[in-house]
Amino acid sequence: MNHCLLEAVVQEAPKLRYTQEDQIPVAEMLVRFDPLRVDDPQPTLKVTAWRDTATTVEQQAQPGQKVLLEGRLMMRSTPRPDGVGMQKQAEFLLTRLHPLQPQSPQPESAIPAAAQPLVPDSTSDLSPEDDIPF
Repeated sequence: MNHCLLEAVVQEAPKLRYTQEDQIPVAEMLVRFDPLRVDDPQPTLKVTAWRDTATTVEQQAQPGQKVLLEGRLMMRSTPRPDGVGMQKQAEFLLTRLHPLQPQSPQPESAIPAAAQPLVPDSTSDLSPEDDIPF
C-alpha cells in the first residue's frame, strides 16, 4: 500500500477549482522541501486534494507555512516541453493536511507534569548494556 507522510513548506497558495461535469472541488498547490545538501536546489512537489480536503487546503494552507502532508505519492506522464516524448513527474494525492505550528520554548515549570520527559528510576530491570527494552 502506498501511504506517505511528508513534512514540507507551502510554496504557493492553493488554487481551488471545480470539475466541469460534477462541480467537485479540486485544490492544487506547490510545496518545497529542505535540500539534502547545502548546494542542492530546493525540491518541489505538486500536491492535489479533492472534495472536502480541497476546501480545507484552500482555507488553511498559506505560503511559507510548514505542514505535514498525508496521502499517496504518484507518478504522472506528461508531454515534454520540447514536444519530443514524455516525462514523468511526481505528484502527491493529499488525504489529510496537518498544519505544523512553531513551538515556542517554555520554562520547565510551565510544562505540565504529564508532558515532562520520563526519567528512569533506579529500580528499573534494565542493565546499562540493554539498548532495546524488550
